[in-house]
Amino acid sequence: LDTLATAHGLPVVEGGLNYKFRQLLLGLANGSGKKVVVLIDEYDAPIVSYLGKDIHMAYANRDLLRSFYVVLKELDKHLQLVFLTGVSKFSKVGIFSGLNNLEDLSMALPYATMLGYTEAEMKTHFKEELAQTADVMGMTQEALLEKVRYWYNGYRFHAHAEAVYNPVSVNLFLRRQEFGNYWFATGTPTFLVN
Repeated sequence: LDTLATAHGLPVVEGGLNYKFRQLLLGLANGSGKKVVVLIDEYDAPIVSYLGKDIHMAYANRDLLRSFYVVLKELDKHLQLVFLTGVSKFSKVGIFSGLNNLEDLSMALPYATMLGYTEAEMKTHFKEELAQTADVMGMTQEALLEKVRYWYNGYRFHAHAEAVYNPVSVNLFLRRQEFGNYWFATGTPTFLVN
């Protein structure tokens, strides 16, 4: 929070984390005259990383996170958008009880292709990379795309939505020009095991 404040020319304030967060958001909103966008990736990581190992730490982290989200509710008029990603359902975690206008986009049709590459995007935006990789692998582009589809397509975020390609796997495949289980290697869901 101090680093963000400094980067935006705001004073570093003393106080608890939720106070610092509040002052940062107010400073950004007032300094720009615009509303603030808050992006939080893996909001639940401080909780799920302790599940099955130290439940008391998971609860302590949940309570700390809850204090941040109360600030978001208080400053709603200064916020344009708050976007959170995580692996757990926020309604089940108990840290968002202070917020009443959340919308879970995880399986909503209008957003179902937002977090993956569609077939059309693959053919349009990765045309050169697919052609080059097909040459390297000694395959036709059609055969390569069919194999890429087999390996990395099939994520579906709504029953009636188009399936999408895993972007992490596609990007690593095109960079390395060989098939592999790239997404699996990016992290082990130990909280599920625990």
